[in-house]
Amino acid sequence: MLDMKAEPVFSRDGGFWQPHVEATGPFRGLHGGAVSGLVAAVMEERAREEGWGIPLAVSVLILRPAPLERLETRIEVLRAGGRTAMLESSLVAGDKLIAKGTGAFVKPISLPEVARVAAAPMPADPTALPAWAARGPQTRTTFFDALDIRDDGKGVKWGRMKRPMVPFDAPFANLFAFADNGTPYWLSGTEFWPPPWGFPNIDVTVHASRAPVGAWVGVEPTSDWRADGMGLTDSRLYDEAGPLGRACQTVVLTPV
Repeated sequence: MLDMKAEPVFSRDGGFWQPHVEATGPFRGLHGGAVSGLVAAVMEERAREEGWGIPLAVSVLILRPAPLERLETRIEVLRAGGRTAMLESSLVAGDKLIAKGTGAFVKPISLPEVARVAAAPMPADPTALPAWAARGPQTRTTFFDALDIRDDGKGVKWGRMKRPMVPFDAPFANLFAFADNGTPYWLSGTEFWPPPWGFPNIDVTVHASRAPVGAWVGVEPTSDWRADGMGLTDSRLYDEAGPLGRACQTVVLTPV
């Protein structure tokens, strides 16, 4: 259960952010889900303050590993008018650009004639599902320690944050925490687990058809990988109200 009073994965320090050890990943630097989540969160906060609507598409390029040290985010407004707003967010460590994201925000209107009913795939009680066993024993604290991940045994992993990503409400940013894990979710069900190579993603893009509902996020991943060391992970996203959107990641396979 998310406790908003718990210390967030990233603490705010004026115009800067201090990542905690729970932001680290299995490879060098911070976890991609934490990095992309922070990049999305600051855009989400700005759009909420300005009344620019809800995020429907956020894409983040991860340029280099983010260090476990003070980080800075910078926002540029690309467009703000009518029903849509476009923002750009940069994550910087010292003089190095770590990640850059773009976000599209839309103000909702009422169109009841196009409403449709979709069956919610979420189990009645995700807490009754077993924990994702493939994670295995850990020798150090990582971003996975901030996540509660459950396995329905049918190809969908359900997760919720144990602590907030940032010290304010950022439901769309939380999607990145789980969408970024599409590759290990998929790999854990193949003969390649544990994998003989690294599989960092250089980007992650989330598209949604509406605002997220509830704490639980479902990820149903598929991957298309090639013998030249390149691949794509494409995940269907769900939440407590049913189908939510898609997430895509460009994967670069690297020898261990």
